[in-house]
Amino acid sequence: MTIKHTLKTILIICGLSIVAACKSSAPTLDPILMLNYCKEPTTATLENLSKNYGSFINKSRKKGVKQPGIYSDYAVTLVQLGKRAEANSWFNKEMEAFPASRTYVAQLKRMLLPEYVNNNSINVNEASIEDNSEQDASTKVKTDGNKASSKKQGNSKSANNKKKSR
Repeated sequence: MTIKHTLKTILIICGLSIVAACKSSAPTLDPILMLNYCKEPTTATLENLSKNYGSFINKSRKKGVKQPGIYSDYAVTLVQLGKRAEANSWFNKEMEAFPASRTYVAQLKRMLLPEYVNNNSINVNEASIEDNSEQDASTKVKTDGNKASSKKQGNSKSANNKKKSR
C-alpha cells in the first residue's frame, strides 16, 4: 500500500510541477481582435488591433520579453492607420532588435513606406495605445494640415533629389 501511495504522491507533485512550469506570465495578444479585423476590416477594428499590439509591446518591454515580428506587425497596422513616420520607427526598431529579420523588414518598408526606405531613425520607446478619438475637431484639422504640408515638402525633396541624381 505504501508504494502505491508514494507513486500517487509523486505523480501528483510531477503533474502540479508541469502545470506550474507551463503557466506563463508573459503578456499575450488577443486573438479575438485579429479575427475581428480579418472578418470585418474597418478602421475601428484596425484601431483596436493596433492598440492591442501597442499594449502587448509595452507589457513585454516592462517584463523584458522580446518577440520577433511583433514590432513589424504593429508597424503594418500603423501604416494602415496613416501613421507613417511612427511605423517607420517601429520597422527600424524591429531590424535593430532582430537583425535576422532585416531583409524581410526592409522589403516591407520598400512596399509600404517607400519614402522612408533610407531612414533608419528610431525615436520610439513605447507604443502608442492612447485613444485619439477624443481629440477635438480643430486639433484634427491642424494635424491633417501639417501632414499634408509635410507630404508636399517630402515630395518636393524627393523631386529635388531625383533632379540631382540625373
